[in-house]
This record gives sequence, structure tokens and C-alpha cells, in this order.
Amino acid sequence: MLGRRPFQEAAIPLVCVLLAAFFVVFQFLATPTALGSIRFLAAAETGSPRTTLEGFRANMARASALLMEAYRQNKTEPGLRSSDAVEEKVKEAEGLLAQAARALDLRDIPPVELDHRRLEAPLLLKEILDRLPLPDPGTIPGDADVAKQPVPSWNVPGTEIRIVRVTDGTRSGEYLFSRETVQQLEAFYKAIRDEPNLSGSGEDLYDFYSQSPGYLLPPKWFGLIEALPRSFRTEIQGQAVWQWIGFALVLGLAVMGVLGVRRLSRSGQKAADAAISLPASIVMPASVAVAALFVSYMADFQVNLTGRVNDIVDQIAEAVAYLSIMWGILKFSNALAGQLTFSRSESIDAHLARAAVRIGGIAVALGLLVYGASYLGIPLAGLLAGLGVGGLAVALAAKPTLENFIGGLILYADRPVRVGDLCRFGNLEGRVQEIGIRSTRIRGLDRSLITIPNATFVNMNIINLTNRDRMPYTRTISLQVTDSIAIRQEIAALTALVAEHPKIENGSVRVRLREGQEEKPKAEIQALILTSKWEDFLEIQQEIDLLLRDRVLVTNKATTEGTPVYDNVYPLKEAEEG
Repeated sequence: MLGRRPFQEAAIPLVCVLLAAFFVVFQFLATPTALGSIRFLAAAETGSPRTTLEGFRANMARASALLMEAYRQNKTEPGLRSSDAVEEKVKEAEGLLAQAARALDLRDIPPVELDHRRLEAPLLLKEILDRLPLPDPGTIPGDADVAKQPVPSWNVPGTEIRIVRVTDGTRSGEYLFSRETVQQLEAFYKAIRDEPNLSGSGEDLYDFYSQSPGYLLPPKWFGLIEALPRSFRTEIQGQAVWQWIGFALVLGLAVMGVLGVRRLSRSGQKAADAAISLPASIVMPASVAVAALFVSYMADFQVNLTGRVNDIVDQIAEAVAYLSIMWGILKFSNALAGQLTFSRSESIDAHLARAAVRIGGIAVALGLLVYGASYLGIPLAGLLAGLGVGGLAVALAAKPTLENFIGGLILYADRPVRVGDLCRFGNLEGRVQEIGIRSTRIRGLDRSLITIPNATFVNMNIINLTNRDRMPYTRTISLQVTDSIAIRQEIAALTALVAEHPKIENGSVRVRLREGQEEKPKAEIQALILTSKWEDFLEIQQEIDLLLRDRVLVTNKATTEGTPVYDNVYPLKEAEEG
């Protein structure tokens, strides 16, 4: 086990690279470009109901003949790959299908279903029209009739199939098969598929397409499917039994791959090396996203599920892929924030940097959520409105939290204190221990931990004691002399003694008689020490204290026996350390 773990950790970056490659393949490279090629831009004759109907039928008849001809030729040719002649016929059929699809109003189709619907809807409509007794073309409004008096719509007699005039958008004025007709094509086909084909064609192109693997043209191994017993081609929910079996195998393979990657990711997440732990944080979400795209690709272009079943599989797979990518973004941002190191790891700079990374990840994930919802056909306007109302409710409910967060940003911008600074706020004093996003923690002089919300702290008068450019020196000593002349002499001597120290600022020494009416008067000494470092201040303060002690002892010997009394008033910093 000890030997396997380093190998598993080293394999994680390689797995990430492979997952990225598979993602590109399944999302971009492996998707057929049919109906999205330049042929899709070819103009369709849709100036009147007659030209729309006749143009659609002509394009589909030619496309059907080309596809069946390409299939028969491909079946007789040796080798595992289709010949150039076969590929050329398929490309021409794709162009004709693209023109036929432009006769349909597909504006209500979600983007996730659009490519497949562009292919299936024309095939379904062709088989339906081939089984209907269509009226004489002269009775259908043509270009000349529409030029005189535009008609809003035309129905195929005896059916709900309508060709309507588009009144808005880029295709305004064109006659297209209506949105309602497109939505009901699968139901219409099921109702009429057993009727005889009146067009003279003996092939049911949609049945052939839906029962065969691959995209339009079945692959060479389709012969293995055709050799199966007839029961394997029995339809269940519009899909053959062999297709359900193939889809189950694809789904099982995807689940096994995800479980295998999950075992690998567990060892990497415990690694201390950022080069291992960061990829390990996203390898599981990435594997789920790639597995979902793999299932979607195989269901679409290999097993070739069709109809509503294919729409459901595509929607679920794409939703899982988007959610997995969002999950990976959030996990990566959290892992990256945890890996950020700073010289002062508890400073507000570090906290804000980590928070910025996490908030950036959340913003990207939310953007992906909105885009994914639009791609899946979820109403974007309703979603944004819901987010706006929900955001307002959350903002009102989390008002104190937002105030504290903004207070933290103000502390970062103004920098009145930083971690480690000694400060006075209100009637409290202490050393800043941590500045968070919501609150600031201060270690009081009595060693208690004070937690104060940032919104409150930032509005207080904050005195930063650490940022003083001079350190105050304050002492009160008892004098042994009592008459006024001797007191003046002693005060002058003390002033000269303190001022002689090289670390005392010139002109800052003040020695004053504090209580002149006492039996033993006291002198208060104040001065500024030329340092801003606490350690240096303690050493200098000690030196001056010793000088004063020696001075008072000498004075006592010259006057009377006894020991001078020090009434020390320690500065704030010393009181904290004491």
C-alpha cells in the first residue's frame, strides 16, 4: 500500500491531462458537423406555402435516395472505412437535409436538442407527407397568389400540419411549417407509419435511420446488428432492444470509469504537494463531466437513440456535465485558496486574497449555471428574475453579514491596524490577533480574547499604539528633599540626567512636581525615546531606570539614610507584558 500511493499520486496529473483531452474530443472533435456545415446556409424556397411544401419534398426525396444509395454501396465495398464516393453522397444528402430543415420553424427548440431535431424533424415530416393524399399543387397558394394577397397560414387538408407566415424575426415574411407542427411530428408519425407510402418510395427512411447505429450512414459493423435475431429489433419507446442494451453498456462503462477515478483521487487529496493536491481536487468532477459527455456522444452518434428518449438523455447528460464543471470550479477555487501562503498568514491581506479566489470561483460557477440553464431550455428571463428576487431577500436577511464584510474591506483599504499591532478602541486595549471577513479578534491586556464585528470596529476611534514613531517614557519618583530650593535643584538634576541619554529626543524631557503639598513630594518624569520597536524600548527604559536609581541613591547618602521610593506608572505596553 505504501508503494502504491506515490504511484497513484503521480498518476493524477496524467489523468487530468487525459480527461481534458477526452473533454475536447467529446465536446468538439467527435461531434459531426452535418447540418452545421456551409450547406446549411443555402437558401430555401419559402416564399409561399406551395414553394415551401414542394421544395421540402424535393429536397427530402433527393436526400433519401442519396442516403440509401450510399448505404447499399458502402455495404458492398470491402474494408472498414467508407470510400470517398460514399462520403461525397452523404455530404450531398446532408446539404439537402439542411435545406429541408430550413422549411421548419425550430425557434422553440432548446439549443441542447436543436442539432438532433434539425435532422429528425425533416425525416419524420417526409414520411408523414409521403403517406398523405396531398392536394393538387395548383390549389395551394403560390408565389403569385401571395404577392396579390398574403395568406396567414395553410393547412394540409384533413390534418393539423400547418404552414404559417412568419411575422417577426430575421425570417419575417417566409412560410414555414409551424412550431406546433414540429412539436407533434413524432405523434403524427406513430399514427400514420403503418399506412401505405403514396410517393412510390418503398423505404421508410426514418425507420431505417432510427433502427441503425451511427450518424445518417450506418457504420460497417451494422451488419452485426442486422444478423441478430428479429427480437433484438423490437421497439420499446421508439428504440430497438439492441439500442437499449448498447445504452446500458455505455452507461455502465461510464460509471465504472468514474468509480475508478474516485479511488485514485482519494490518495491525491491527502498529498501535501500543491502540484498533486490541486489537480486531485478537480479530477473527480472532471471525470463525471467527461463521463456525461461520453454517454451523450455514444447515445447520439453511435447507439443513435432518437425521439423523446434521446432528448431526455441529452438533457440529463448535459445537465450533469454543467453541474460537474461548476462543482470542479468551486472545489478548485477552494483548494487554490487553501494553498495560498503569506508571510503573515492571519493578516487581512491573506483572508481577502483567499476570499477573492473563492468568490471568483462562485462567480464563474454562477455564470456557467445561467449559460447552462439557457442551453438546456430553462427560461433565462424567469431564472434571472428569480435570482433578483432571491438575491434581494438574501441581502435583506444577511444585512449584518454584508455590513461586516464591507467593514473588513474598509479595514483592508484604510489599514488603521494590522495583525500584531497594539491598539486602543473605545475603553479597551489589546493586540490585534486576527482580522477576518466578518469579525476582528483582539487579545486584551488581561489575555482575554475580544471578538468585535468589523462593522462596529471600523466605526470606532482606533488608536494604533504600535505605529508610534516615538515611545513614551513615564516615571514618578518620590523626592527626599522638602524645601522648595532643594526641590528645584533636584528637578533640574533629574532633567539633565534623563536628557543626557543618547536615545532621548532633544527637548522632550519634562520633570514636574506633581504634589507639592505632600510630606514627601513626588516628581513626574516624561520623555520620548527615539525608537518604535518594543524590544529596544524595554532596554532603553531599563537603562534610564538604573540611572535614576543610582542618582537617587547618591542623593540619599548625601542627605539622609533611607531608600528612595519608586511609584512607577508603567506604560501600556509594559503592563500588558507584565
